[in-house]
Amino acid sequence: MTTYEIDDKEWAKLKGKTVVIVGSATGIGRAAVEMAHKHGANVAMGDYNEVEGQKLANELKDRIVFCKCNVTSFPSVMTLFQTATATFGPIHAVLSNAGISAEPNFLEDHFDNAGNLLPPDCSQLDVNLVGMFHVVKAAVHFFRKRADAAEPRQLVLTASAASYFPAPPLYLYSAAKAGLVGLLRALWPQLELENISVNLVAPWMTKTPMVPQSLYDIWVGMPANEPWGVARALLLPVLRPELTGKGWFIAGHRIVDFEDSLHKTEPAWMGERLAAEVEEGQRRMLPKKGDVKSAWDFK
Repeated sequence: MTTYEIDDKEWAKLKGKTVVIVGSATGIGRAAVEMAHKHGANVAMGDYNEVEGQKLANELKDRIVFCKCNVTSFPSVMTLFQTATATFGPIHAVLSNAGISAEPNFLEDHFDNAGNLLPPDCSQLDVNLVGMFHVVKAAVHFFRKRADAAEPRQLVLTASAASYFPAPPLYLYSAAKAGLVGLLRALWPQLELENISVNLVAPWMTKTPMVPQSLYDIWVGMPANEPWGVARALLLPVLRPELTGKGWFIAGHRIVDFEDSLHKTEPAWMGERLAAEVEEGQRRMLPKKGDVKSAWDFK
């Protein structure tokens, strides 16, 4: 198990960096805005909550810009990135933090007037999964436009404890957040070749407006995060750009990487022979610096 601590001196590395934070008006995203701004970063905020987002931007005054952003709309996401570059120039880091937890009852039956079973409402996936793809697509596009491509850039995805552990009855939420782990694992080996790091933060119980009071009532005595504790983890890759492919589980403000630990234990749950074969198969298929095309390019 690898845990991460941040030395106070490291925060000076944020000075002059331009950070785009999507899902930034309240909770964890708001804490990340305040933390990055406090240490000298230029911050471009994107959020659907225009009232709270603009209010925070007005409070911080300089080195800040707010743009209303609906992550389910790719043009809206592109407007945010265009605003960020027009205001501050090249983007150094993107924190993709937008998400909702309101869960339609997936297992509850609903019928039309003719008595036919209606399909489930999967609209939450548009925000928590499809919206993440929109942000990733825009981030990589703008990273690639930079003239100084040799300088490291960072992409950080906000997932959830539900990415790794059961969280019934949050069926759609859990599926979306688990999907982000798959996205992380597919992205980072490829983007590492372009000097772009990709990491994921999976907060456990965190005190935000998204959390119902009923959960607080049963959490007494258990470790819980304040938004600032998760925000620190979101900004960690900007402080240490060499880190990539990490999945940080945040519990009581502790930053614990799961991805490296899961990889190391593969022989225990796969068997040594299969683990070695899978390792070799991945080595052959994963892209390498200088590759013209991927092994998955069937054209």
